[in-house]
Amino acid sequence: MNKSLIWTKDYAEECDSGVVVLNKARVSTLVGLLHVAWQNTYEVREEVTYRPGHGDKESWWLGLELGGSSYEFESHYGSMIGWGEGRGANVTKVCSFVIAHTDEKDKLLWYNGSLLKNKRVDPDGYEVPEYWMMDGKWHKGRTKDDMSCMTDTEVLELTAEEKRVLRESIEIAKKVDIALRGTV
Repeated sequence: MNKSLIWTKDYAEECDSGVVVLNKARVSTLVGLLHVAWQNTYEVREEVTYRPGHGDKESWWLGLELGGSSYEFESHYGSMIGWGEGRGANVTKVCSFVIAHTDEKDKLLWYNGSLLKNKRVDPDGYEVPEYWMMDGKWHKGRTKDDMSCMTDTEVLELTAEEKRVLRESIEIAKKVDIALRGTV
């Protein structure tokens, strides 16, 4: 834990709570889960847990660590999926508000955040990301309203199939938005 970039101040997205698989029959896991639950009680969450991070993800990590449970992360720090500065071969920086994750073959698997480009600013601003990066240098947004970016590694373009899936997901999300709002 002491070598983690989160704790050594060289910022990186090291974990995500979008997918968590646990064996609750193990006592150490149960103790860790109780610690995670406590960290996410309102008072503790507001005063301690959410201050250094962006949500509950660090509480899972810390809870399992303090509970003495074994755990592991994906083999890479969080990757960046979003929009590039420049075009084509000239893109050297990818920015967004979401974190991408890879599979065991280092292929883009999924991302956590939103289909919206900036859900805090524009609740209707859907946009398909174009690029992603893995194992680069993070440049954290100044505030939660500012995009974070990644540089200093290979820029990868999303495949036509990945973009198709995201376009279809956005169309479904728009229909759900209309149904929930009760408007056309």
